[in-house]
Amino acid sequence: MLLPSGWYVIAASSELKPNKPLGIERFQKNLVLWRDNNDKAVAMLDQCPHRSAKLSIGQIKQGCIECPFHGFSYDHEGRCTLVPEIKKAAANLTVQTFELVEKHGFIWLWYGGEPKTTDLPWFEALDQGKWSFSQQATNWKTHVTRCIENQLDYAHLPFVHRNTIGGNSDVTKPVKFELEDDSIRFYPGSEKNGSGFIEFRFPNIWMLTIVPGKFAQMMAFVPVNENMTRLYLRGYQSFVTIFGISTIFDTIGAWQSKYILNQDKRVVLSQIPNVSVDAAHEILYPSDQGIRHFRRRWLETSQ
Repeated sequence: MLLPSGWYVIAASSELKPNKPLGIERFQKNLVLWRDNNDKAVAMLDQCPHRSAKLSIGQIKQGCIECPFHGFSYDHEGRCTLVPEIKKAAANLTVQTFELVEKHGFIWLWYGGEPKTTDLPWFEALDQGKWSFSQQATNWKTHVTRCIENQLDYAHLPFVHRNTIGGNSDVTKPVKFELEDDSIRFYPGSEKNGSGFIEFRFPNIWMLTIVPGKFAQMMAFVPVNENMTRLYLRGYQSFVTIFGISTIFDTIGAWQSKYILNQDKRVVLSQIPNVSVDAAHEILYPSDQGIRHFRRRWLETSQ
């Protein structure tokens, strides 16, 4: 896939259980995630180099992943540690592995050239104060660029979300944009001191601050392949913190968010071409400043 280099959220930490391989598709590659004896997440190609069986349907033994076909074992660096029929390791058998970081309840993978920084893109406000959050995931049958651009578009609110969050939206009001090489931020209230703002950080995370320090939504847009994107949606809140009550509150919020997101989905899946940066025929308007900047930076940094 033609994507910018960077640290990408690829899965939620809660999806990867101890002693249980997880087969996923990301970046148009079949990968297997698993945890070693130190509970560290490992990512490698989901294919045994011996006879091409999927490692994800194997099992974890003694800190290694074992192929279900002939029992060949591989360590966290992809080295074959045991070939059962010869009872020893095989230096000529290796599986490609990928650099991972696990933080903020997500598993991040470096995609592209050699990492130039160990800093992950993130929203510092989510590390401040006492937050509770709910999390859900869904797959959309379209390219990651269309999913991201939908969340950079405020002018659709009174039309797509007329009966939910967009009923009182006025698209004629000016919007303040801050466009950086690695981020896009805008203030629908036109001023920085307005309560709400939206921010995207390349390559694949987004946040809507509804009430600073109190209420926010965060999304990660995960490239599965050219025609599929996995969306992780979190609803954060800090004003109901009593255990039990906060869980109920978060559950209700998650249901509302899912309903609103499905309103978007119906329209986004209708867009052709599904790779937005290929849509040279589209004529952008002032409300599309963020989208214009996104497309330019996406193309400039993709490889």
